Amino acid sequence: MNKNLVLMKEGNISKALINLSLPTIIGLLIISIYNFTDSLFVSGLGTEALGATSIVYPLITLILGIGLLFGNGGSAYISQLLGANKKGKSEKVLASTIFYSVFISLLLEIIILIFLNPILRFIGATDTLLPLAKEYSSILVLSFIFQALSISFMNLVRAEGAVNLSMYSQIGGAILNIILDPIFIYTFKLGIRGAAIATVISQIVSLVILIPYYISGKSYLKISIKNIRVSKEIIKPILVIGLPLFAINLLQCMSISLLNIFTAPYGDEAVAGVGIVTRICSIPMFVVTGFSRGYQNFVAFNFGAKNLFRVRKSTKKSLIWSVGFCILISIVQVVFSKQLVSLFTQDTLVIKIGIRALFANSIVFFTYGYQSIVIVLLLSIQKEREGFFLSLGRQGIFFIPLAFILPKLFGLTGVIYVQAAADILTTLATLYIFFKIKKQKLKY
Repeated sequence: MNKNLVLMKEGNISKALINLSLPTIIGLLIISIYNFTDSLFVSGLGTEALGATSIVYPLITLILGIGLLFGNGGSAYISQLLGANKKGKSEKVLASTIFYSVFISLLLEIIILIFLNPILRFIGATDTLLPLAKEYSSILVLSFIFQALSISFMNLVRAEGAVNLSMYSQIGGAILNIILDPIFIYTFKLGIRGAAIATVISQIVSLVILIPYYISGKSYLKISIKNIRVSKEIIKPILVIGLPLFAINLLQCMSISLLNIFTAPYGDEAVAGVGIVTRICSIPMFVVTGFSRGYQNFVAFNFGAKNLFRVRKSTKKSLIWSVGFCILISIVQVVFSKQLVSLFTQDTLVIKIGIRALFANSIVFFTYGYQSIVIVLLLSIQKEREGFFLSLGRQGIFFIPLAFILPKLFGLTGVIYVQAAADILTTLATLYIFFKIKKQKLKY
């Protein structure tokens, strides 16, 4: 832990960014592998089963957002406090963050289970997809509290430098999920329910791997029930950083639901094709998100320590790395679009729609790397209003109006190109705000 804090404070910036972000990237990749693996095995059950998992995907995104809300918000705030040598307050934030995560995720779990049918209808389930979507989600929702806690802990341990632990927990859960999926789906003949059961068990194991870090006394910060505080002093700083990140996931949940709703009239094949592309694109998005979380901890720590030179240098480096990675991914996804979509299905219509959707989502994907780093920078240098606005852009402020307009004008093609159009508008807004702040010569 001390080595990582020293690395953030005065070590090589490139090495620090890699050390902080790589385990998080791997951890988040593993989360996407849960859904990717489920989809691959479920695809063997037919197009309707694959479409059902696409319908449920927004709910998975929502609970991921809860974990990121408290995990990232608490982690960034703890990093700032550690940078300012305030260990006592850091422990209060740690205990309170875990409590908030448990309470909110459990409340959300109960609400979804009570209103599961209307919720599934609302997010795009057709008559043919509803029974399978309900069968899958009714079990999967039971793991939400474990998933939210796992993601929160994954980020919280990273705040004090224990970045490898978060990676190990996610890898352990993912490997187990890959092993259990075919066993429960095909060997035990549980079908789509088997995929959900395998995920629940894997999420519990991921959490179990993380908890001993604090119980065994290995952690720098200690957890105590006595440190739990429900106060504005602790909640506000967590929400300032965590809420925009949660908003991104909440809006992503809404945007995927809108895509399902507007795609449904074109058939279950269209829902399945667009759903496949959502899963494919989520993998590089998680890479960028994981890197930006490592960058976030680095920037938050050095901003708290008033080391502005390291903030500026790390920002320039992070922008180059993120945009470069996204350009490479864009090329790969366009060139190998047919092969990627065909991993999930042999249905020719699904493949045809999937190829079109993957091309549309790839041509401007390079902008996502730029957006992510600038948003995290603004949130970390106390430009929360600007950061919050931009965080709402890609999946909300620009996406939602376009989701209603483009399908009416261009049919299924309009649905497919909504995200690309939203990315272009969000990037223009990000460029304007970022250069406006630089022009003001603010000393970030």
